[in-house]
Amino acid sequence: MAVKAIIFDFVQTLGSAAEGYKRAESSCQKKLFENLSLNDWDMYKEIYRKERKDHFLRADFSRKNVWLKLCCVYKKEPDTAFLDKLETDYWDTVQKSMKLFPETLSVLSRLKKKYKLGMISNSQKEGNTRALDSEIYNKINSFFDNIIIAAEGGIPAKPNPVPFRMMLETLEVKSDEAVFVGDDLRVDIEGAVNAGMKAVWLKHYSVKRNWPQNSFSVPVIDNLEKLYSIDNLLKRT
Repeated sequence: MAVKAIIFDFVQTLGSAAEGYKRAESSCQKKLFENLSLNDWDMYKEIYRKERKDHFLRADFSRKNVWLKLCCVYKKEPDTAFLDKLETDYWDTVQKSMKLFPETLSVLSRLKKKYKLGMISNSQKEGNTRALDSEIYNKINSFFDNIIIAAEGGIPAKPNPVPFRMMLETLEVKSDEAVFVGDDLRVDIEGAVNAGMKAVWLKHYSVKRNWPQNSFSVPVIDNLEKLYSIDNLLKRT
């Protein structure tokens, strides 16, 4: 079946905010430690990372929910105003660090002439997607026929198949006529495949991270320009 639509994740797929995430995570982790008046940093860090991992595995990507759980673990009354400010600072740091990949604009412009384009991004802040509330996002939103912010407005977060199926319905394409491009193996790639879509895993050359091992065959690219040959990419898997 010929490809009629290409659907993208946003952060770490069309651009990177990796350094911002690192700075924001480190800063908020330390500020919460101080706010909770704790003294065992190593134990706190271990618990923090475990709770963050557990939340993400449940497709709960809200940092604030992780912090609330830490308050519960340490039997501390949550300081709501403090946590709200912490969350705002977190996403401000991420937003300011977000930069499009060098090829993003030219690739979207070229693909737009041949395919329907969509974007599905998970919201990570309750009620407001700060990662999309930026000048960077405003540069690219006109390229897309539809944009879905999952984990907002009653839409479950990826990897739940619902946002993928909603996008297919809106673009009026069948699942085997659409390709999803994302950087997260579980959330993006497995999510799209479980929704019946084809998928391309972007491991961008500029993003430094420990990539997980995939347990199934999926095309892998290291820059967005490889999507110009998407039909050949899919034939090799």
